[in-house]
Amino acid sequence: MKKSLVALAAFAAVGAFAQSSVTLSGNVKGGIAHTKYSGAPAGNGNGLSIADGSSRFIIGGTEDLGGGLKAVFQLDTRVRVDDNGGAPTSSPLGGGNTFVGLSGGLGMIQLGKLDTHYCLGSDSHGARATALQASSCALLGFVNGGVNAIANTSRSQNVVRYTSPNFSGFQAQANYSTSFAGSEGAVGEAGKGRAMQLGLNYGNGPLKAGVSLWDAKTESRVLGATRGDQEAGTAFVDWNFGVATVGLTFDRSEIDRGLIGGASSESRRSAFSIPVTVPLGAGTFLVTYTKAQRVKLNGTTVANTGAKMMSVGYDYALSKRTSLGVSYARINNESAAGYNLYTQAALNGTPNNAVGQDASQLYLGVRHAF
Repeated sequence: MKKSLVALAAFAAVGAFAQSSVTLSGNVKGGIAHTKYSGAPAGNGNGLSIADGSSRFIIGGTEDLGGGLKAVFQLDTRVRVDDNGGAPTSSPLGGGNTFVGLSGGLGMIQLGKLDTHYCLGSDSHGARATALQASSCALLGFVNGGVNAIANTSRSQNVVRYTSPNFSGFQAQANYSTSFAGSEGAVGEAGKGRAMQLGLNYGNGPLKAGVSLWDAKTESRVLGATRGDQEAGTAFVDWNFGVATVGLTFDRSEIDRGLIGGASSESRRSAFSIPVTVPLGAGTFLVTYTKAQRVKLNGTTVANTGAKMMSVGYDYALSKRTSLGVSYARINNESAAGYNLYTQAALNGTPNNAVGQDASQLYLGVRHAF
């Protein structure tokens, strides 16, 4: 009897696996970083650290439901090669792009925590062995001289997403979040927060392009509370000339930090980035120039709130899955700007620079994808 039950269980398990598939993927990326602070009256100096490049493991799967319909899911967990960031608090299970949904001929619906508008069209340092800190997202993803992040510094929470089928290279996406930064707020709050994003991407032959619109209201609408309402628009285009791929990203973002029931306090800034990648030997050479214009507060330009960033790097492939990277990045802040190297405090392990202070990093690292 016991043998029959074991055989029946084994048969059921085989049947389940035959109808669905589960995969494990991800990457491990880390390096040695030398970070230098300069240009401030005090607090200048340098330090050596082990920097993580957003290492992760992803469990994903699909189940064929018949009639062209599939169930899909993904659990994306970020880990850190240096100290794991005080896990599990700072490296929670499923802290990355995590969702469940359905996919079919009319597109895909997902529910979960997902990247939406944040850093659309930025350069490719994040997907290579060069430093994540060299990414142009350092300027493109932040407003108010680097103080405030757009779209929750990456993934938006509590999201329902629709992605259309691909029509000759065109694909649309719509996201709605009941509370993009976390908590759903208090019962009975009038005008509760939400976020919406609309995007359209195109990719065919040498051309890639996209546009994204973001509009969000913070959750707490209690009279006298500080707003963090956001509006942003990003457009990018990349063209592969064969010998090099040249891109252009333009972003215009705004945050309202006024009080609920009071006057607005709208900080708006525009930024652009020019990423260039050049195949070179067994690897790829990367150079990116990014500039954030000065902030406009309620329409008036705020002096010395701009910044510019230059990053260069070389990603050398040892195999299809493993590569070495070397990069150098530098941010020059005007006296009232405080932009930081991307994930400088979170993953580089070094403090954010002060307002008006410059930051640079020399990095040597390795990345393995599985």
